[in-house]
Amino acid sequence: MYPMIYRDESSFINDTEVCNIGYNEGKLKDGRPYRLEKWLSHEIMNVTIFISLNDIENLSNKEIIKMMEDNNIIKVIKDDIYITDVEDSNDNKFFSINVPLDDHGNVINELLIDVKDYDYE
Repeated sequence: MYPMIYRDESSFINDTEVCNIGYNEGKLKDGRPYRLEKWLSHEIMNVTIFISLNDIENLSNKEIIKMMEDNNIIKVIKDDIYITDVEDSNDNKFFSINVPLDDHGNVINELLIDVKDYDYE
């Protein structure tokens, strides 16, 4: 079983630098949960996808990107995808896959799934 990233302590209230658009949670074909967050900064639309790095910690960036494509989450057009490791407050480790989608109206990559609005209560 793979952990889902814990984001309950994160603030998604928009500020002057970042406009949070929405999120989605689901499972990859291997049962691994993912969380993605869509956001806008300096007129560049991005999505960040978090997946547990358990059992895939040695995959190359190219293999991780292919996994996202094979799971119909993104369609890579121009790449420019940045992947790093992060740890949540529960000490679980995840890949943080930052995918630029649109830069001032120019499509870079495509998000293939819909996002839900954040609940700001």
